[in-house]
Amino acid sequence: MELLVARQPIFDAQLRVCAYEVLFRSSLKNAFDGSDGEAATAKVISAVFGSSDSDRLLAGKRAFLNFPRTLLVQEAASVLPPTTTVIEILETVEPDAVVVEACRRLRARGYQLALDDFVPQPTAHPLVPLADFLKVDFRASSPEDQKSLANRFRGQLHLLAEKVETQEEFRRAAKQGYEYFQGYFFARPEILSARQIRGNKLNYLRILSELHHPELDFDKLTALLKREHALAYKLLTFVNSALFSRKEPIESIHQALTFVGEDAVRKWLSVVGLLDLTSDRPAELAVNTLVRARFSELMADRVGLSSRREDCFLMGMFSRLDSMLGRPLEELLKGLNLHEEIGRALLGRAHAGDRLADIWKIVLAYEAANWSEVDRMASAAKLKTTTLGVAYTEAVTWADTVCRQ
Repeated sequence: MELLVARQPIFDAQLRVCAYEVLFRSSLKNAFDGSDGEAATAKVISAVFGSSDSDRLLAGKRAFLNFPRTLLVQEAASVLPPTTTVIEILETVEPDAVVVEACRRLRARGYQLALDDFVPQPTAHPLVPLADFLKVDFRASSPEDQKSLANRFRGQLHLLAEKVETQEEFRRAAKQGYEYFQGYFFARPEILSARQIRGNKLNYLRILSELHHPELDFDKLTALLKREHALAYKLLTFVNSALFSRKEPIESIHQALTFVGEDAVRKWLSVVGLLDLTSDRPAELAVNTLVRARFSELMADRVGLSSRREDCFLMGMFSRLDSMLGRPLEELLKGLNLHEEIGRALLGRAHAGDRLADIWKIVLAYEAANWSEVDRMASAAKLKTTTLGVAYTEAVTWADTVCRQ
């Protein structure tokens, strides 16, 4: 049985991640032949959430998990811990007596319930008294409906605005009383035409640009690092850490760069520079960017492009520069010494035969849990879909670990 799992963050009003909606292949056709629906359903859920991979994917946060009617009435949730599971009841589920009774039993067992894609109802919804969260789709509802639902249920249920795509929508939802937020608003650029890049961020861009010359100029890189005391301090702390066994400490930036070597310098400074560039942004922006970078790098190995691992890593690393700096991505990429193929992939202008663009499309489709596209592209690349799932989980684990450290 091949399973694919992705995660999408759910934020509170302070832009802290409080949970992840965990999306997996929603169709049971790969696991269910019609003979034993309850066993097949439990097998799918247990395979996704009953392993160490679920802990790595959730990073200690709660999981919001979609439950269609079959999963509800078969009580498939019983294989999941109620303290960390929120059961999302899809809008397609008819709240008849059987479903209502199943939800009552779930509540009695300690599970929290969320009503997905909720819209204004002409009559009282029978599941509202049992729900803990109300999820309002900001793409499928009008601002008037969003406000009406907030006024009606604020204080009664936890209001969650989903598919929030812009900072303006986030601010409006927060003002209306929504407590939780889901969507890519945290990673969408808010670009102001007259906005200037702050001095320290501009210097980071210069450092990142210098890092990606074919041959590093350690003298020039040293001069740039001397302007960023915090980054230079981190570098010296890194090379003098227990990771390296040295009798004598390294005390100069140039010596540290030489000791670490070109490949390690490129990756280490790219990652640390990214974390500093996003220091005034939601922390999940850095995590999401690092997941993309590592996932792209791992995909290079899987499709026979190991020689382009560095380019694939950078492709992911620079994919959110516009969100970090508030400037158009095309403008920012022009100032970096990146391989042209990276820019073409990120800007959607790939040439025929651009292999990096193929990897990038897979990464984006997986991130969005667009499983049909993932299947199609994986087949074209002669990859097993399970290979993608393993690589994604490894990328998530690596990114979470880097950001914690």
